[in-house]
Amino acid sequence: QYKIDLYTKAYIEEVVKRTVDTVVSQEELKKYYEENKENFRTNGTLVRLRYINVSKANPRFGTIRSKFFDYSIKDKKFWETYALQCKSFAMNDTVWVDMSQVYTKLPFITPDNRDEFVIAGKRIEKTVENNVYLVKITNVIDKNQISPFEFSKPTLKEVLLNKRKLELIKKFWLNIKKESLLYLDV
Repeated sequence: QYKIDLYTKAYIEEVVKRTVDTVVSQEELKKYYEENKENFRTNGTLVRLRYINVSKANPRFGTIRSKFFDYSIKDKKFWETYALQCKSFAMNDTVWVDMSQVYTKLPFITPDNRDEFVIAGKRIEKTVENNVYLVKITNVIDKNQISPFEFSKPTLKEVLLNKRKLELIKKFWLNIKKESLLYLDV
């Protein structure tokens, strides 16, 4: 019986994997998110920021600094050229990152001094040895707050796909039960 159960389970999983619709629309994601926001709370602090780590000796340091803090989309060509001169950088401040990544990329920020640096709207210029970190904090969401939709999107997709799989498995088992009852009645 155990062997039959294992084969049955494997068969059902394969059927589900092949038949479940894996396309989840943006509307489905948003609807589920809005209905279940309370279930999507942060485990830690989330931050949106941009930063560069550049040598203070860089001959274009003044221009780089100015363009960084007065960031404009029209400066895209400039950043395509000069970002490569930076030791490290992240210019996409629309993406939410976990605080642990901030600690890794910006070593002068630690859990002890986090509250001094990680403030929405804060501009930071920090010299460490011969390098200068330029940082612009766009937004901060603290622990146990509702996660933003964009950050929750991958989880939302997995939740919706798992719900579809469970519904399909349930439907499959109901059909098996119906057929077995018909077989017993004969």
